[in-house]
Amino acid sequence: MVPWDTILIVALYIYIAVTIVYLLLDNRETASTLSWLLVFIFLPVLGLVVYFLVGRGMRKKTTRTLVRQDLETRLQDSHESLVTQQKDEADALHVRYPSPETRKLIRLLDRNSDSILTRHNELSVFFNGQEKFEVLFNDLMRARHYIHMEYFIWKADDLTEMVVAVLKEKAVQGVAVRVLYDAVGNYLSGRYLRRLRRAGIQIYPYYNFVSPLKIHTLNYRNHRKVVVIDGETGYLGGMNMGQEYVDGGKRFPVWRDTHIRIQGEAVAVLEEVFAVSWFNTTGETIDVKAFVPQPPPDITHIQITTSGPDSQWHSIKQVYFLLISSAENSVFIQTPYFIPDASILMALKTAALSGIDVRIMLTGMLDKRVPYWAALTYIEELLQAGVRFYYYTEGFMHAKTIVVDSLCCSVGTANMDIRSFELNYEINALIYDANVAKVFEAMFRKDLAAAREFTLEDYSRMSRLKKFRNSLARLFAPLL
Repeated sequence: MVPWDTILIVALYIYIAVTIVYLLLDNRETASTLSWLLVFIFLPVLGLVVYFLVGRGMRKKTTRTLVRQDLETRLQDSHESLVTQQKDEADALHVRYPSPETRKLIRLLDRNSDSILTRHNELSVFFNGQEKFEVLFNDLMRARHYIHMEYFIWKADDLTEMVVAVLKEKAVQGVAVRVLYDAVGNYLSGRYLRRLRRAGIQIYPYYNFVSPLKIHTLNYRNHRKVVVIDGETGYLGGMNMGQEYVDGGKRFPVWRDTHIRIQGEAVAVLEEVFAVSWFNTTGETIDVKAFVPQPPPDITHIQITTSGPDSQWHSIKQVYFLLISSAENSVFIQTPYFIPDASILMALKTAALSGIDVRIMLTGMLDKRVPYWAALTYIEELLQAGVRFYYYTEGFMHAKTIVVDSLCCSVGTANMDIRSFELNYEINALIYDANVAKVFEAMFRKDLAAAREFTLEDYSRMSRLKKFRNSLARLFAPLL
């Protein structure tokens, strides 16, 4: 009779062989493959279960069950003029900003995320929650037809209750109120949801993973923060729905974030983004053709880009890469989490070594330690290349912005990390406007007064034990 220990050893070898073959057939990045292999080895059987629940790629598995964004195709019906005017707008923008990289960015967004270039937009920028939510309350009160809201976090706290009170009032007036939230980012009780639904608020967890057919989407979070009101006004940026985004909450003295309010043609793109998310969640098609407002006369060129685990391309990562690579003078980045992949790492090092002023500001007050530890291993080699790093110490830095050459900028929901690049549903606005870019740059420079610079000398003072801890955290960076 074969001893049990021999059977277990043989079973373990078979398990490792099968999992390696399965991982290789998934054709992931090498770092991601090795990270999952470590999980399989250190957590036998359990690691495989976790992988099937949260680790499998969606691009090959959801094309038949999810409606893709396909923004240009969808907008062709409701906003045909926006689609047909793209070439003229691109030509006009190229005259204003003659750099060949501008045209390259426009083409990239058109091809990798079906994003159209919009011109007639009026833009407001908010750097704290107090300003943003005051204006949002006023916009909600003026809603006549519909309110669409999509948030990663929707907290049942004082701020949200004030918003809910407005939404209830608008629902009574006949305004259609639709809300999506992320199922993992929140715990909203059935009682809470029933209370809102009885009041006329249609609220659902995005693409609810509780269904056995959707359980593999558990790791793919809807990280977007989008509001659309009557097709006239839209919001996107870093701020979720919760009191801490106004005053820092119990953990932080200040919450530093960036959000934008748009009125104009780009709102139509935000509307279609929400419509696809709503359809994938509820199966309901939203018809907004009857509510196509006149665009404002202000001319601010904006392209809205989306990415997600079911996208064909890692569009936002490609935008970040091209923005950094195209810089001629400066690149200013703000992000709470910094776990770049090899392409972004190379772009940053190359820019800095080329003499570009590359500065990155991270949060100095932490909400998660493991990503912070992993980030330090990337920071060392970037410091050696000439990139300058700062830790914002006045509160929690949650902004996700890039400003290039004081000419164009990106703002949205995507962090500078692998999770945002590959695992989350994200949305960013690329703004081709020197005046707006200078506002973002001015705020970056203002934030420097509340930040401490982290240098190579600071890194060298770190103990070997901490460096080992950081390197260990980096092994799992693709999973964070």
